[in-house]
Amino acid sequence: MIKHQGGCHCGKVRFQAEADPWMVFQCNCMRCRRLLGTVAVFIIFDDSANVQFSGETSEYVAKGESGLPVRHYFCPVCGAMIHVEADAYNMGGAGIILGAFDDPHQFKPEWENYTELKLNWLQDNGCIKKSFQGQAGDEQLEWIMENYFAEDKNHS
Repeated sequence: MIKHQGGCHCGKVRFQAEADPWMVFQCNCMRCRRLLGTVAVFIIFDDSANVQFSGETSEYVAKGESGLPVRHYFCPVCGAMIHVEADAYNMGGAGIILGAFDDPHQFKPEWENYTELKLNWLQDNGCIKKSFQGQAGDEQLEWIMENYFAEDKNHS
């Protein structure tokens, strides 16, 4: 059963997921801002969500802070970025951009990173539970492990 769906601006690339996301977070880094033109909010689905993509995408690969590749997938027609895969977070699934969902209002970021780069006018509406200055430090990974790998964690 399709639970979430979306796609690019022109409709050539579409996706659907059969389960709720594993996590939702806000990235304030410069790369995301330059690629999207704004702050990025990622909706992360694990393999169990059975995310399916249709339509051809273009790929842009850049080196992440870890030194490992980060792949960004765009519609080759309208240029909208749809999803991201980062080798440093080899957990399977898909990191889909909030703006690509048909109904983006249903998702709220629970944590954020790169707060030292956060735009000074951007305000939290109370949904952010944890903020990190950078990316993938020990504190961040420990918090993610405790909050997203616990068997009784409810992400909704």
